[in-house]
Amino acid sequence: MIRYRKNFFLKHYSLSIFLLTFSMFIFASGPSIDFEEVAPGIFVHQGEHLDVDETYHGDIANIGFIVGEESIAVIDSGGSLKIGNELKTAIRKFSKLPVRYVINTHVHLDHIYGNASFVGENVDFIGHVELPKAMALRKEFYERINLEFLDVPNDQSIQVAPNILIKPNESKIFDLGNRKIKVTAFSIAHTKTDVTIEDMKTKTLWAGDLLFTERTPVIDGDIHGFIAVIDKILMLDIEQVIPGHGTPTKKWKEAFLKEQDYFKLLRDEVRLAIDNDQDLQLTIDTAGQSESKKWELFDIQNARNINQIFPIMEWE
Repeated sequence: MIRYRKNFFLKHYSLSIFLLTFSMFIFASGPSIDFEEVAPGIFVHQGEHLDVDETYHGDIANIGFIVGEESIAVIDSGGSLKIGNELKTAIRKFSKLPVRYVINTHVHLDHIYGNASFVGENVDFIGHVELPKAMALRKEFYERINLEFLDVPNDQSIQVAPNILIKPNESKIFDLGNRKIKVTAFSIAHTKTDVTIEDMKTKTLWAGDLLFTERTPVIDGDIHGFIAVIDKILMLDIEQVIPGHGTPTKKWKEAFLKEQDYFKLLRDEVRLAIDNDQDLQLTIDTAGQSESKKWELFDIQNARNINQIFPIMEWE
């Protein structure tokens, strides 16, 4: 594993992105971030398995970058400008090439708030066609989380929406210099804003939160759509998958099937509970429990998943 020691920062903010970035780059402090080169030119930092409601610090998602011969693509930028700055610093440890693209795999705050670190550097931001709208709708809610857990004032929770948009079931190819990457958007699954990024040179797929390893998968979209998207991904000709949370794996089919098995079990047990006129709380206490030993943060995430799908499935 390749490691570096990040710079030290103070919590000093200004109204402009430039001054905010500069002050945090010089003065703030925190633990070091490790990057692993999981395939030639592909660097990943694994976020911690922490819940947003418990000691959230903006560093719980997997983030990283792909290095071509002419430029670099960032894949998810972390949960804060601070994490984005650390990512930018890490990139310079490995390459002097310019960052050309920042790609967000979906809307969740732990994946998008480092975008501001790359503004003003001739960077294009890439995402799902629904991502700008989803970011705007969640802005106030995310600002409250950032204020409570990161001590970031609302006017400094800076959202940077994509300017290159990918429609569902559409793919676009971007060339980093003898290195093509394919960005594919999906219909509703984990969220309404999911994209994957395939490095065609190494057959490595960045799945975003369409894949969780170790940590309990999260449904913030539609459980049926999630199951269907997994079927599509299982047909790909790839060799390795980088999940949105957890350890990158070459046993990627097993990982996706484990996730899909959990969703199918949860779907069937919630459907049975509804058929039996079981209320939501009893369903939360019982559905999916046979999976509890297979996943981290199970009690929290399983309950949220049921809260998400129960009212939708009641109408089916």
